[in-house]
Amino acid sequence: MKKTIVLLLLAAVTVSCASLDELLELNVNNNLTESVAFNIPQTQGTTVTYSRSETLDLTTGDLAQYVDKITAIKINSLTYKFKDFVGNTAGMISVGTLKLDNTVVSSITNLNVSQAVNEETVFTISDSMILNQLESTLLNNSSATLLLSGDALSDAGAMDFKVEVTINLTATIKE
Repeated sequence: MKKTIVLLLLAAVTVSCASLDELLELNVNNNLTESVAFNIPQTQGTTVTYSRSETLDLTTGDLAQYVDKITAIKINSLTYKFKDFVGNTAGMISVGTLKLDNTVVSSITNLNVSQAVNEETVFTISDSMILNQLESTLLNNSSATLLLSGDALSDAGAMDFKVEVTINLTATIKE
């Protein structure tokens, strides 16, 4: 009988400790959003090359105070869209790539930027290998480099637009 009581007491203490660890763990949902502005000049029949990089950084914004306590990151969604278009409505991105830390995340060809903005097109990245790699990069480095590059053609005049990249993630924070 004493052995049974001791075993039950040990089991209760073990369960209580595991429950306490879970209480000290917090899952925080957050959006990392980076908006990159582009100006494509009138091209006169020849494509122009564009390239812009930005850093997606966990050490700024809502998660900054928890960076050292993040034990896991789960990317719920990774999207990008074109917005704030002004200029030549026939302007095209002939070839474009979106990279995160030198990994090609998305490629586009012959995209009419004005049309993508007007239709509010959202491009979704769902490749689990890319998302897993980005999760690991953000967890280990607290940041990732975003690179948008390619060639554009805008013969009838210049065009200005932004590309907005949004990462919705859940960070597990352990106190």
